[in-house]
Amino acid sequence: MTQYGAAALALLFSLIPSSLAAQQPVQFTVSGFGGAYIPASDLFDELFTEGALRFGQETSFTLGGRFAVWPIPRLGIEAEGAFTGSDVEFKGVLDATPFDTTLSANVFYGSVNVIYALIRPPLEPLAIYVSGGIGLVARGGFFFDDFFQLIIDPRFETETTNVAGVAGFGIRYGISPLLNIRGDFKDYISSNRPFAGLDSKLQNDLLITVALEFVFGGR
Repeated sequence: MTQYGAAALALLFSLIPSSLAAQQPVQFTVSGFGGAYIPASDLFDELFTEGALRFGQETSFTLGGRFAVWPIPRLGIEAEGAFTGSDVEFKGVLDATPFDTTLSANVFYGSVNVIYALIRPPLEPLAIYVSGGIGLVARGGFFFDDFFQLIIDPRFETETTNVAGVAGFGIRYGISPLLNIRGDFKDYISSNRPFAGLDSKLQNDLLITVALEFVFGGR
């Protein structure tokens, strides 16, 4: 081996450890969250010859969980699912007779999102991030599953599951190497049609949550 070949080989071996050190190990996070579910608009609000009808879900408490994979420090992929027991306020006027009642209902929502950290100082346990993805909003309970079939017709069809686009932002702070606290705002944006045959209506289901997040893998 020539002198130059030996020098090149020595340089190559000297670069291997620093190259491996530069590679960031994949990080995994698991979190449980709670917070507020806030419907931004009514599901239905119409005037008829016989009167008027309006119904919408109520603000309620929500619980859920998330699992995320961070292949690089600034970019992650996260799946989330949650449930809220949000009843429906059902009110209106029929043949000059007003009515106003609350009926049991619930919402399940889930999504897969890409998260990008806009701000992540290298020596600080802080991240401010935005997210976007696709999900489902599924409404259930007595109001959606049985109410209209009982009072109108057993064959009456309601549409309770919608595909949603999801947009959000949040902040995360590491209180230890293995534990973060984070706050998130999410908007599940769907085209909702409560009854078959009606026009669709844009629906925004807002989530404001606080989570404890457990960290696995390197930072």
